[in-house]
Amino acid sequence: MSRVASVMWRLSLAIFAIGSSAWGQMGMMGGGMSPGMGGGMGPPPSSKKAKKEEKKRNEDEPELHAAPGASDEELGSGSEPTLPADPLAIPEHVNKQIGTDTALDEQEQGRAADTDRRFYGIYYTERSGKYGFRSTLPPLWMRRTQPSRTRPDVVDQGDLYGLLYFRRRSAERADDILFPLVFNLRDKTTQSRTTVVGPFVDRKSPNEWDRWAAPVYFQGGRPDGGYTLIPPLLYYRSQDKAGGTQVLGPAFCSWKGGKRCDTRTATDIDLGVAPFYFYGQNRASAYELVPPLLHYYSYNDRDLSWLNVWGPYFRSHSQKEDQLHVMPFYWSLTKPNGARYTTVFPFFHYGHENKSWLLVNPLFLMRHGDDGANTFVSWGYARHRGRTELDMITPLFWHYRDPDAKVEENLLFPFYYSKQSPRESTLALFPFYAQTERFAISKTTFITPFFQHTHDLTGWSTNIHPLVYLGRSNKASHTVFAPIFWDFAGSESRATVAFPVYWRFSNLTSTTQLVGNVYYNERKVHGGLDWQIHVFPLFSYGETPRGHWWNIFYGLAGYTRDGGNTTARTLWIPIPLSREAAQPAIAPTAVSPY
Repeated sequence: MSRVASVMWRLSLAIFAIGSSAWGQMGMMGGGMSPGMGGGMGPPPSSKKAKKEEKKRNEDEPELHAAPGASDEELGSGSEPTLPADPLAIPEHVNKQIGTDTALDEQEQGRAADTDRRFYGIYYTERSGKYGFRSTLPPLWMRRTQPSRTRPDVVDQGDLYGLLYFRRRSAERADDILFPLVFNLRDKTTQSRTTVVGPFVDRKSPNEWDRWAAPVYFQGGRPDGGYTLIPPLLYYRSQDKAGGTQVLGPAFCSWKGGKRCDTRTATDIDLGVAPFYFYGQNRASAYELVPPLLHYYSYNDRDLSWLNVWGPYFRSHSQKEDQLHVMPFYWSLTKPNGARYTTVFPFFHYGHENKSWLLVNPLFLMRHGDDGANTFVSWGYARHRGRTELDMITPLFWHYRDPDAKVEENLLFPFYYSKQSPRESTLALFPFYAQTERFAISKTTFITPFFQHTHDLTGWSTNIHPLVYLGRSNKASHTVFAPIFWDFAGSESRATVAFPVYWRFSNLTSTTQLVGNVYYNERKVHGGLDWQIHVFPLFSYGETPRGHWWNIFYGLAGYTRDGGNTTARTLWIPIPLSREAAQPAIAPTAVSPY
């Protein structure tokens, strides 16, 4: 019966605790602090002088003397910190709390080891130490009594009447609940009270208060500010010591510093009426945005820069440059050093900086550089004079010179190209002849795009594209008459193919060759060569360092000798003829380690 009564009491309390727990999670109810877990350290173990064992010394051993100031005595009991007997032991009151989220007010108090339970039909009573429980026709009436958590001399009494009215009185709590309409919860430890009557909520504490009329009005106060929320008016305001936020429909303001939304007192503020107007400023910058007017303005006090945009009008200033644009026709940029760039699209562009200037219009381009170089470009003629020189007559003829590198190039597109320099010489007459030479290194000649001959320091190559490829490079060579003959030779291998009758592949250890239906393969093995020849499908023969073998039609008739083992084949059936005598095992000989 005790377990049944406890379950019914907790179930009844849980129904009424829904409101109390919800308000507690929202900060409406204060809670006590958990009891401390302090505990003194155990007494230090008593220090006892260890008994000295006398050792017999050899008379020849030198006598050992302690260093000056040394002592055989142990340190005093208070000289070093000590640990409890079981440093990992968990106190019982702490162990009960591990793994549970039970609130302090819900813990049973005053229970003893023995429990006295009595049941008289419609009446049940339970007593254990200072804890008691009584019930009549549950859940018609139930009462729980126990010592208060903070003041055990004051009774903590809770009464439940018909699952409708709950009353609790203790040194910490004074609660009255008429479920589900009225909640009056008072926390004596924090001097706070929460009262709920239907949709109306009133909470008070020494430093905070809240008043709600859900769902149309919410207001609260805190030591450094408060909040107000009126959903039907789309109004919200919150404030603390750092700043605040205020919203009324599409209008908003968020600020830091100051007590109100005021650009004169706030250190950082953003406000506006979305989506028509936005403004913000802080200690270093400010901005303004008016989307319907295509207007944007910003200012930065750190570098004294600003930007102002009104539709196609663009104006900006910084320490490096000033810009004035009326997009997309007029563009202007000026710099403190006197440089200026102006564009009136599509008629002309003019700019100058230091000793350089540039003029562009639909007919020509003229440029003068800081290094004295001059460039002129038009539709049919171009000229550049500087460290290098370039002339263009119509887009077809180009003449380039680099006096310092002694390079000269000429191009008459698409027939003629030449290049001369101390390192190389190139001449091309498209599409009949071309020759390029890197002096003392390589030379390549083309006669039409098909014939090519190249020689360099490592070898040569001659090609008639796409059929013939001949050449040698160091120890490697190649010969190709596509698609019939292919030969590639290196210092350690060679591959030759005369398609489709001849195939040969060789390297340092093996050779494989196929001529028609005759296949030959040899490879170096321990003791000599392992080779074989096949005349498909009639006959095959092979030799190894240990014997030989032959076959007619791959086993119709055949013979194999491998050392002392011989085998004959008739109708592809192997017939052993002799077996090599087993070599006698040699007994291991013990070897002396000396």
